[in-house]
Amino acid sequence: MERERDAENMYRLIALDLDGTVLTSQIDILPSTVEAVAYARSKGVKVVVCTGRIVGEAAVFSEEIGASSLLISAGGAAISDVRNVRNVREWAMPWDIGAQVVEAVQNRPVTVMIYVGDRLYLNPYSDEILSSSKRTEGFWDSKVVLEDVAAAIREHRFPVSKVFARGDIHVLAEALGEINRLPGIHITRSAENNFEVMPAGVNKGTALRQLAQVMGITMEQVMAIGDSDNDTDMLKIVGMPVVMGNGDDAVKHLARFVTDTNDNDGVAKAIYRFI
Repeated sequence: MERERDAENMYRLIALDLDGTVLTSQIDILPSTVEAVAYARSKGVKVVVCTGRIVGEAAVFSEEIGASSLLISAGGAAISDVRNVRNVREWAMPWDIGAQVVEAVQNRPVTVMIYVGDRLYLNPYSDEILSSSKRTEGFWDSKVVLEDVAAAIREHRFPVSKVFARGDIHVLAEALGEINRLPGIHITRSAENNFEVMPAGVNKGTALRQLAQVMGITMEQVMAIGDSDNDTDMLKIVGMPVVMGNGDDAVKHLARFVTDTNDNDGVAKAIYRFI
């Protein structure tokens, strides 16, 4: 395949989103992706997963593709150790704000995931739905099911890193009407039928910048590949922003290169083009 190289700026780090990017529409990993990651690492390039998923799930996928030993999880609210399946750095919203966000969604007919450190809190409604579709042991090992998650947050003053909700867009809009007025939060989404509530100033971009700095890599030496709104912060700050062919049109405007889809070797084609 054709490869492009910037003589002044070889890429030393690749940040890979999972859903809609590394993962196919069937939530599988293509052999071509594994081969391309191995090729990049053989050239001395670090490859890190940068995902909205909890560390337990993210670590499974990271190991499957052969990525580096650190990853970014919870949408940028944590930098995590793949081998030990734990967060080495976390960012969270205050417990009282987190409890109010959860109260706005946990009693509505939407699927809710609440990220507290390396644990994933679910109400019974969400657990029933998610347990039928999750395929990784990381999900099962991470989850805690409670009838009233918000009450547990208030009782134990849990710092909440992220709240994810998915369901009917009208029901989500009602919940957002309550959440939008809360201070110290940032709201993004990866599809029309979901939203993610994060601490203000925390996103994939902020975490990626910190991780690159620890590695001694400048942002101009980073390539990031993503597909949706929650990838925009990392795409805006890297030297080579790549968007999947199946990505949102609004996100594609940020790309220096639009690759093929997640079902047609999009990640591999991007890696071979620039590494």
